[in-house]
Amino acid sequence: MTQPMQITSFKKKSPLIYISLLALILTITIPVKGFAKEGWGAIPLSDRYRPKRDWAKRFASTPNVVANGSIGDAIESCDSIVGEGQYCVVEVTNTSSGLPLEIYRSKTKLIGVADMQPLISLKDDIFIYIGENTNKVIIEGLNIQGHEAGNKGIFGIYVEGENIRDIMIINNKIHDFNSNVDAHGIAVYGSGENARKAIRNVVIEGNEVSNMRTGSSESIVVNGNVVRWEIKNNIITNVNNIAIDAIGGEGTSPTRKRRGRVLPGVSDAARFGFIEGNTVSNMSTAGNPAYDNEESWAAAIYIDGARYIKIANNHVENASWAYMLGAENCVATRHITMIDNHATGSTYGDLYVGGYAEKGYIRDKSINCNPKTSYDEKEGHGYIKSITVKNNHFQSSSASEKLVTIGYRVTHAIIIESTVQAINTDKNGYARGGDSNAIKTTE
Repeated sequence: MTQPMQITSFKKKSPLIYISLLALILTITIPVKGFAKEGWGAIPLSDRYRPKRDWAKRFASTPNVVANGSIGDAIESCDSIVGEGQYCVVEVTNTSSGLPLEIYRSKTKLIGVADMQPLISLKDDIFIYIGENTNKVIIEGLNIQGHEAGNKGIFGIYVEGENIRDIMIINNKIHDFNSNVDAHGIAVYGSGENARKAIRNVVIEGNEVSNMRTGSSESIVVNGNVVRWEIKNNIITNVNNIAIDAIGGEGTSPTRKRRGRVLPGVSDAARFGFIEGNTVSNMSTAGNPAYDNEESWAAAIYIDGARYIKIANNHVENASWAYMLGAENCVATRHITMIDNHATGSTYGDLYVGGYAEKGYIRDKSINCNPKTSYDEKEGHGYIKSITVKNNHFQSSSASEKLVTIGYRVTHAIIIESTVQAINTDKNGYARGGDSNAIKTTE
């Protein structure tokens, strides 16, 4: 997604009905059972919310199906070789072909041979697609090379839809996916309308993503109704927009109506996620047409409308902003814990926290909250609440802004950084005026 350019406001995105509503509320609140009432700071995300991995062991006991030709044909042969509905490993060799590839067979693993040569496709759009109602799929050890797509979209590995469970994308090399408008290395988009239809249990780990020209999009992203996920120990280098993004409120899953106003759906937010141990270097929007080819306020690691997330032990070097906790749309980014992260060489600063627009969507009812029809220049009116930022190592000595810059509508926040001052520390984290900040600098 395109982040805001530097703007002056910032110094510079019947009974049956009642029963149905109750069922929907229960599906939303069940995953957060045991969480306390909001106060100051984030509620730490327990390890019990990590995605499950035990199912992956089942692939060890099945013979490999070797794809010397079409990968799709090899997947189709799984049922006859290992049995219908059984776990199947497809070995992708240097003579494999068949991209673009769609995967709808559950219990399928693609694994690349050692020193694998790049898989390529002459077509734009999506190279490997994992569709809805699919579960227990692993993409491991592949070398996927994109190309110049101009003003068309191009994507490496794309997981999209609803009712998708248990996905692992690990130890792949994904590189040279270049578009002026829209490119992704790894993207997970949950379109389900409620928690039951979420994409669930996703692991994105150990991948090398490099030389990406993603336009207004991101190298690795989880967007919409995606629950219990990890983005861990990935290396991302030489990218011209956001490296890692967790998004809510973009209309990826269905919208809702409240008092005649169209708002993002309640489940339209990546949540219960861990962003840990990643390394990002050389991220700049200079030369990116989506930003008018200028250096802009984009972040290497960005939380935009997502919730219940732990960000820890990441390293960012030479980025526009290293980290950003924002809310472009009519949502609240909340319960974000950010600890033990590192940053150096940032152009503007190491951490930006807050909404971008001066007025929030709750206070200003004239704001268009329909994510299908709103525009970037009108975004940034969300809220950031219940966050804890501490024990980070922000060391960008040449940054043009403060190392930690606070925007609008940051409440219930604990931010322990040397340049941050306490604001509105009464009323249990709520700020006066509705669009002000409330920040403590001690726990």
